[in-house]
Amino acid sequence: MQIAVSIRDDQMVRLYNATLNDRKRFSLGNIKFRKEDRWGNFIKGVIAELVSDGVVLPGLNVTVGGELLHCDNITVSGALALGTVMALDELMSLSLDQAAMLRISYLANTSFNNETCRIADLLTMLNGKEGKLMLFDLQHVSYSYFDYPFHEKNSPLGIIVESRIPPHAMREEMMHRRLATKDAFARLRQQCPSGPIRDFPENELKERTVPLDEDSRHICSYVLAESRLATEGSVQLAQKDAVLYGKTISRMQAGLRDLMEITCPEVDWLTKRASEIPGCLGAGLVSNGLSGTIMILLDETVLPVYLDRLEEYEHIFGFHPRWMIYQPQGCAKVMPVICDADSIDER
Repeated sequence: MQIAVSIRDDQMVRLYNATLNDRKRFSLGNIKFRKEDRWGNFIKGVIAELVSDGVVLPGLNVTVGGELLHCDNITVSGALALGTVMALDELMSLSLDQAAMLRISYLANTSFNNETCRIADLLTMLNGKEGKLMLFDLQHVSYSYFDYPFHEKNSPLGIIVESRIPPHAMREEMMHRRLATKDAFARLRQQCPSGPIRDFPENELKERTVPLDEDSRHICSYVLAESRLATEGSVQLAQKDAVLYGKTISRMQAGLRDLMEITCPEVDWLTKRASEIPGCLGAGLVSNGLSGTIMILLDETVLPVYLDRLEEYEHIFGFHPRWMIYQPQGCAKVMPVICDADSIDER
């Protein structure tokens, strides 16, 4: 996603989504949430928070673009808010520190838009490093870095496959499960009033010694297991153990499918076909970014075999999948651009 901001000589803010060819506008004197403004509300929320902080803003042109905007989920709203904060910080010389950027972006999503916002997403966008993965401890809001080993010579490849299903295909399903997860852990907290909830014994859930309904039990079992598997996965990455790390990815995917019931036929097909290929070490759904995206860890020699399967996928489902070799990139960046006044679109 790219965000471009320039100053106007009036009190209007004009928004243009170049990817969706959609325009919005509002006055700095009347900043209100409007459901019909959709993606524009996340930019509007940032401006509202800055004005609330006493920042005097001029009129603005804000243009956004990039394939991520086809998706409508937590990642997009976080990226829109944080990108706007970073651009305005540079343009207006606000000298915001990281804590202020996080606060403004978070409130723009949660208070102004009443939407979920993941601090881990914002921290990744601000602190990501090329060639590194990040492990978050959400209890203490801290993180650590690990080398991503699957790009070295003679190592397995990590590839990303986009199923290309419609962006909204799994949105309601994901939203429903997030609400159900919040409710399930509220019930579990009643059984564990003190101490970290992630330390709750998984066997007590499996043995049904805790009075929870079956759906809440499945949800809590998966989330607690995923927390443990994430820690185990970080050790496997540090040891460059591709076999065990692939099994960890597949175990998480099985839990998403069987316990959380977050899946769709296209994702099931792509992960199952991968698991049938000798030399494929693991496959699982990536829960942020574009809908229906999976990561596969496989031996480079069997990549052509899987790509042949993608042709079969397109024939069955009618979606043209896209794939790429995964390589962790750096953080979000501000790139000042000086434009000739005659070349600026005077929308």
